[in-house]
Amino acid sequence: MCEAEKRWLEVKSKEWEAEGIKKGIEQGIEQGIEQGSEKKELEMYQKMMDKGFGIKAIASIFSVSEESIEKLLMKA
Repeated sequence: MCEAEKRWLEVKSKEWEAEGIKKGIEQGIEQGIEQGSEKKELEMYQKMMDKGFGIKAIASIFSVSEESIEKLLMKA
């Protein structure tokens, strides 16, 4: 491999690495937002259950399926 090819490969390697790091950070941020949102929903559903609301009523209020609420509550 000639010197020019080596330099080109070094530059490209750094660019690819930077791109990978950027994508990793973006994915981490998305996951954090999703987890935070899920946690907030769980807290809200649990509070409503503690106040005497049933799953059917909670599903109706928030326009979500009963199954999704049950799944979230089972994760806790």
